[in-house]
Amino acid sequence: MGLTQEMSMQNILLAAGLASRSGGEKLFYPYGGYPLIHRSVLSSLEAGLFTVVVTGYRGDEVAAALADLSCPNLSLVHNEHYDKGQGGSTQVGVLHLRPHLPFFISLGDMPLIEARHYRALSAAYSGAPLRPRYGSKAGHPVLLPPSFIPIIKTQVLPFTMRELLRSHPMAYLDTTEEAYVQDVDTASAYHHLLTERGQRP
Repeated sequence: MGLTQEMSMQNILLAAGLASRSGGEKLFYPYGGYPLIHRSVLSSLEAGLFTVVVTGYRGDEVAAALADLSCPNLSLVHNEHYDKGQGGSTQVGVLHLRPHLPFFISLGDMPLIEARHYRALSAAYSGAPLRPRYGSKAGHPVLLPPSFIPIIKTQVLPFTMRELLRSHPMAYLDTTEEAYVQDVDTASAYHHLLTERGQRP
């Protein structure tokens, strides 16, 4: 699967939130025989990315779900203040990045993101902040230059990445791939996904 190859990019994968709209369950919904969070992390590793998973709520359970993916390219870090929002979790994540490499920010509840989606963004990257766009909707992962590492580190909490990214010029990769905008925030969204993809849990 290429889980130990040398990487030119890296990824913060956010898996820390309360997931209140799903009763705290969304990262553990089964998809293709594995929890969503397992599928998300596996795709990142298969893309050859040094992957920093930021845990928080139910962090021990997230770690257990990823135990079989343990490898040098995977680092799990815990955000004790996960209830303060994604900005704080992103800030925890950048503390563990390699300072000279571009990095993705991705979400643990997007099971349709595969290694090829990371590669498509990597191929389109020109050094400016980049994110996919499906129709008029901006998606994830976001790909940022290493200059954003100190910017994120020095933000004063609380802050949101949405506001931070809006304050900087952004390039877009226009795509017909709905995977870039399809997350699973609720039980109904999860069951809709299973039906749409002809999947069983």
